[in-house]
Amino acid sequence: MEFPDLQAHLIADAARFRAAAVAAAPDAKVPSCPEWTATDLLDHVTEVYDHKLQSMRLFREPAEADRIERTGTPVERFDASLAELLGEFDDRGPESLAHTWYGPDQTVGFWIRRMAQETLVHRADAELVAGQPIGEVDAALALDGIDEMLMVMLSWGSRAYRDWVADDIAANLGLEVGLRAGEQEWTVIVSVTGIDVADGITAGATGVVAGSPGDVLLWLWRRLPVDALAVEGDRAAVEALYDLVETFAQ
Repeated sequence: MEFPDLQAHLIADAARFRAAAVAAAPDAKVPSCPEWTATDLLDHVTEVYDHKLQSMRLFREPAEADRIERTGTPVERFDASLAELLGEFDDRGPESLAHTWYGPDQTVGFWIRRMAQETLVHRADAELVAGQPIGEVDAALALDGIDEMLMVMLSWGSRAYRDWVADDIAANLGLEVGLRAGEQEWTVIVSVTGIDVADGITAGATGVVAGSPGDVLLWLWRRLPVDALAVEGDRAAVEALYDLVETFAQ
């Protein structure tokens, strides 16, 4: 997606996140992240935004001493952090250099994309804790998020953080599962070198999981249960992919 579109989605989903989080009881447990309350969820997103602010401002991984100290209520802290984040994006522009954890892309644009996707996923969390159905997910944004999950989190991440994920890779060697999101298709393949992603459904895919782009994205981020989408073929293989993705969807 183009960066102005990503930023527009970030703004819209941040507003929906805020409204749902405020509607929830402060101590209500988040169904998709049961260790968090609604207040914890607000604080988490604020901390994520602040971390990206410091990553851009300091051009390095922020330390605990770099933490931004904010005052006010949880929603006031969220509002202030979001306003600063959007201002930083506008002032710097997507092509400007910034520290990121993704080696191939050290630009502000990486964080614009990442925060648009982060906000979308946590908007779903906020709607769930408020007792609301998860709202519609824009198809183009969802496809962008699926691409990010497959190419950045899984394919690149399985190699960049090889030592951390080695046991999970070893336990799933040979796994080959297709994904169908609307008209788009991919196959996730686990090999000794890491996780590869092929365009289309390969002949070796033993199972295929299918749904709308929004549902597939939320399924990959485990905001939908494993059995929420249609499955063709080997259900156990699809469930293995669902469990494997959790390692990368942190």
